Amino acid sequence: MSVALETVNGGNLAIRITGVASTDAGAQGEVANPEGVTLFILRATLIVNVTSTGSANISIGVAATGGTFTDMINALAMGSLSSLPKAYNCHAMQNTTKTEIAAPARWDATDVLGITGSASLVGLDADLLVEYVRCPNEA
Repeated sequence: MSVALETVNGGNLAIRITGVASTDAGAQGEVANPEGVTLFILRATLIVNVTSTGSANISIGVAATGGTFTDMINALAMGSLSSLPKAYNCHAMQNTTKTEIAAPARWDATDVLGITGSASLVGLDADLLVEYVRCPNEA
């Protein structure tokens, strides 16, 4: 597992991702909920600084430890990218009035934000920037 929580700043996280060889669920890294209450991820951006040395896909999302992490990014290619750095959108929020917001990932207190590779992501250097809000009726 190779992620490092760089900063937590009142609703914003910066997570450094350094690719590893394992393809187990969440093996690239898991980050615990930093606030211990339900959070809604409103926006997330993956910035790829250096690609992986192999041909692999990255998936990112919120679930229980070792779960399926695909609700933010599902199988995005991380090898052989050109013109780095590149930024990828990790959200697709619908902003229609009187409509439930469908896209934010719900990050419950016991869940983790997890990152998985379809194959070795060795060589990958990326940053995941996450903007979230706390559920206001929780302590």
